Amino acid sequence: MGEWRSRGVFLLEALVSLAILGIVLTLGASFLAHRRALERDRLDRERVVRALASEWIYLRTSFRNDVFPKDRRPFVGPGDFVDALDARNPFLRVKSTEVDGLCFVHLEIGYGEKMAKQIVQEGYVFRGAGLPQ
Repeated sequence: MGEWRSRGVFLLEALVSLAILGIVLTLGASFLAHRRALERDRLDRERVVRALASEWIYLRTSFRNDVFPKDRRPFVGPGDFVDALDARNPFLRVKSTEVDGLCFVHLEIGYGEKMAKQIVQEGYVFRGAGLPQ
């Protein structure tokens, strides 16, 4: 009878060990999935920051008539560049200021899963004296 009991205890220990192992593996898998999602989000954010930097460069070096007061419109960068950003719903808003030729620029673009997060940047662009009407 003692041998039967020790087999039962061994079976119970094995089942408990398997349950603990299952819990540890489940937690580890969810941790890795979360890390992977965070890494994807970080890389996507870096792409968006580079796109914003490119738009600022374009706005500050483009012809004067590219920047004039407007409420909300897509980015004005090169066509292929802007077309590649369409899913992110980028837009810019330009307002004139009291200083002749100085425009206030608001850029906004989405990133992350389902573009749920937004990056907003604001700054000034000088287009020289006299803005086109």
